[in-house]
Amino acid sequence: MRFEVSRVMDTIEQRLTTDVTLAQAVVDLAEVARFMTLDGGRPINLLRLGMVIDALSRYLIDAGAMLYPVVGREVLSESALTSKERMVLGRWADDGLIEVTPVVADRPVEIADFTGLPLIVVRDVPQYATRFPWLTDSPERILRLIPRAGGAVLSPAGEPVPPKDGKERLVIMGKATLPIIPVDPPTADASPDESPADSSASDASSPSSSAAPSPSDSSTSADAAGPPPADAASDGKAGLQSFKARGSQRFGRTRVVRRRFTRAEPSGVGAALMAREWQCSEPDCPAFGRFRRIGQPVPRMRAGVPACPRHGEPLKDVGLRPPAFAVAVVVEDLARRRFVVSSEHPVVVGREPADPEDVSVGSWLHEAAAAWIAKEHVKLAVDGDRLVVTDTSDNGTVIWKRSAPDIKEETERLYRKSYKLDGWDSVELYTGVELVVGDHRLQTVVGSEPASVLLDAPTVALRLVD
Repeated sequence: MRFEVSRVMDTIEQRLTTDVTLAQAVVDLAEVARFMTLDGGRPINLLRLGMVIDALSRYLIDAGAMLYPVVGREVLSESALTSKERMVLGRWADDGLIEVTPVVADRPVEIADFTGLPLIVVRDVPQYATRFPWLTDSPERILRLIPRAGGAVLSPAGEPVPPKDGKERLVIMGKATLPIIPVDPPTADASPDESPADSSASDASSPSSSAAPSPSDSSTSADAAGPPPADAASDGKAGLQSFKARGSQRFGRTRVVRRRFTRAEPSGVGAALMAREWQCSEPDCPAFGRFRRIGQPVPRMRAGVPACPRHGEPLKDVGLRPPAFAVAVVVEDLARRRFVVSSEHPVVVGREPADPEDVSVGSWLHEAAAAWIAKEHVKLAVDGDRLVVTDTSDNGTVIWKRSAPDIKEETERLYRKSYKLDGWDSVELYTGVELVVGDHRLQTVVGSEPASVLLDAPTVALRLVD
């Protein structure tokens, strides 16, 4: 059991951050750890934080959802926690994955106000509405944590509470598409009056709509196409030709579009604070110290002065904050992981990059996709205020150009060259494997549900039925 607890704590750890660019919701850690109604177990249990992460993942339909936890300093030595939990909390605090403050009070609400992040609560917080009017004016920004069927769900404060059976009865909009079948080049015998349905299927299965074969044709077109030309590295056209030679057979899937609150505009004070880089007088400060390796949180305001939430000392303004972008790895229409690309920290994405700090997508790839995607397929960097993608592979990369969410209007193929992403553009490494900027992914597939971070957790509690 000790090993299982350690493993699930490590899994939870991967979903915690105090980087405001990466975070997707803020929560009072102690409040949810003491929320016994979730499982009927111990008075305080750190595993309940995993239940919150699971609820956030299901709410956002994002298997890589990141949580910003805030905790009071006294909780780090809480005697009701196990020794393992205290050790883990100490590590998270030292690594800057959770924000430690002497008094929590309205700090989670302040972070939500400064950043626009949704606020996860166990109970409403009307006592702070005077300072933060949006608590009453924009209740959808508050996500209530509600116990459901051995787990938890999040419900916006402005919406009806989901039924106790855990089955949401909300109307959704969607459309079903027919299977898409590869179409041979037109011949002299082809019928001139093709039906609209056949026409749409032909367009969708043409090389212009898919840069590489989908998982469904990995055993046919991949073998037929053979390896890329030997001179692909020296001849861009030869590399691009490999896209056209590999047909695509992809079955349409029922998709739903569900608009959920993800992030509001930051307040004026918050926007000003996030535009600057701050430094604490304590060099080893996990939040604003010189050696912090991840993006910063936002300062706490004390009498109008930006202060370190951990030490309470005024912060030094050290200049403009470097531009940074959150990027999601989306596989088969489900976001799997989020990471940050900044002007100081470019990121390589591929099947198995050499640097462990880069992003590997290998664990989500089937055989054909793994054969197509290079170990180091693309490099993401920031140029000015734009995110730039550079293809470094032998097979090339496709850019889907979009002017609006979920609308793929045209493509541009990259082969050993760079492209500045704009608007809702996304990067396709292989059919069904995309890199998407920020929270731009608003579409999902029915039946796709993020896996729980508590899969390896032992039974938390046993309920007795009267």
